[in-house]
Amino acid sequence: MLARQALAAAREAAKKNGGTRAAKPQRRTGTVVRRDGREPLPLGAAIRMMMTERGLVVPTAGGSVLAQWETIRAAAAPELAGHVQAVKFDADVGRLDVAPDAPVYGTKVRWIAPKLVAAANEKAPGANVRALPPAPGKAGPATVAADPTSPPPAPAAPAPRPVPSAGYRRAAPGPRRGHRALDV
Repeated sequence: MLARQALAAAREAAKKNGGTRAAKPQRRTGTVVRRDGREPLPLGAAIRMMMTERGLVVPTAGGSVLAQWETIRAAAAPELAGHVQAVKFDADVGRLDVAPDAPVYGTKVRWIAPKLVAAANEKAPGANVRALPPAPGKAGPATVAADPTSPPPAPAAPAPRPVPSAGYRRAAPGPRRGHRALDV
């Protein structure tokens, strides 16, 4: 009790003498601009500025996507090894064109395109691949186009009907209403 009275008396004396506790100093959040031009920069901005000053060029994302195609394909679809090749990357649109060597692999690419796009964006950060349309497959025997200068082939004549066997003719019912009798 005596300590409390002493503390209260000390506080009153401090208020009278102007010795109050000052407010906590505010933390600075703004950027510091030094007079000698050495203001702090983020690391990425400093590297870009250094590359610009020295005339260096940043490698394009398309080159890295095409260079890493085998890694991307192996991560997403190892069964396509040797059957699908990356042909072109359009960075403005985010489209990676691939060329399958057969129509069946083009269908497979369309089915797993989201998986391939995710793998491409993971393996080549900054590429921003958004679409992966397969180019038409190489022309095989089923996909060869006809020569436009040659006339179309004439349709084949219908095959003659085979003569029914004797057992069939004996078992076949006679003519019913609305049906024709078998020509034997």
